[in-house]
Amino acid sequence: MKRDFEDEDIQQKVQTIPEQLPILPVRDAVIFPNAVIPLTVGRESSVKLINDVQQGDGMLVVLTQRDKRVDSPGPPDLYDIGTVSMVHRVMKTPEGNLFVIIMGVSRARMQEFLQYEPYLRAKIAVVADEKEDENSVDFQALRRTVLSQFERIIKLSPQLPDDLQTIVINIEDAGRLADYIATNLPNLSIVSKQFVLEQASVRKRLEYLNTELAKELEVLELRSKIQSQVQEEVGKSQREYFLREQLRAIQRELGESDDTQREIEELRKKIEAAGLTEEAKKEAERELGRLARMSPAAAEYTVTRTYLDWLVTLPWNVLTTEKVDIIKAREVLDRDHYDLEKTFSNFLPCSS
Repeated sequence: MKRDFEDEDIQQKVQTIPEQLPILPVRDAVIFPNAVIPLTVGRESSVKLINDVQQGDGMLVVLTQRDKRVDSPGPPDLYDIGTVSMVHRVMKTPEGNLFVIIMGVSRARMQEFLQYEPYLRAKIAVVADEKEDENSVDFQALRRTVLSQFERIIKLSPQLPDDLQTIVINIEDAGRLADYIATNLPNLSIVSKQFVLEQASVRKRLEYLNTELAKELEVLELRSKIQSQVQEEVGKSQREYFLREQLRAIQRELGESDDTQREIEELRKKIEAAGLTEEAKKEAERELGRLARMSPAAAEYTVTRTYLDWLVTLPWNVLTTEKVDIIKAREVLDRDHYDLEKTFSNFLPCSS
């Protein structure tokens, strides 16, 4: 059955919601009023429900499961507040499931379950938005803050298309704006979405979303900062690579390339393998960089080369197992060198 949301007959049906409607339990999804959502229906009871409502007015109530692992949810397994929705389009999948596109119409509270087989049916009460003084200064400030944060998230999040910004700034109704943001906010949990759905107060919805938006924005800004730092490091490495290649080309033209570069590369490997401390390695790399820029004919080239050779041959990672005992060393010296104290005293300056 194919329906169009612009058809006048559907708009008329939206105005008259029945007191009793069948219940469609869903996992990992919360439907908000005015949202158009695709769902995959596979349970036998749910497939029958969809087939039945196609023959009527196309209305049902979508309720979210408290635990998505329950295969045959009953009333205790479902939240008390859901969304009256209209079936827009139904298509069969190759696996035998139904692909259903529905539109949320209104919040609804479950009052009494009247039917359990072959699918749930309940008596419902429509939940309307509470009246708010949307022209008050504090309400307008809250609305603008929420809108501003969401616009910033759209710019930073790779999950959200840019055209969402055009859509949200043209939503005049504050309640609908809150529902739209809750529908599209990345990483907003099912529990959080259900909490927003259950709030008849538009102010409470906006206040809750203001907090959640601030958290998401902080994460995205930190992610953006990390990405910028990584790109900066990559850019620096690329610049160094190109400069080194240019330097090699110049050295080749001067006939200084092969032997010098082999020598530099050998020293670089020795520095990496020497196990230097962080401070010593930093100094060695600095001197190696200077050496790479020098001409082998320069006077400082040999001095720097010798210094680096000495630096990498030091036993940085070698520890002796011998104990240094000064008292015992003196005993050995006294034993092996006869009359050492008298001999030493001959070298002392005489007092006048």
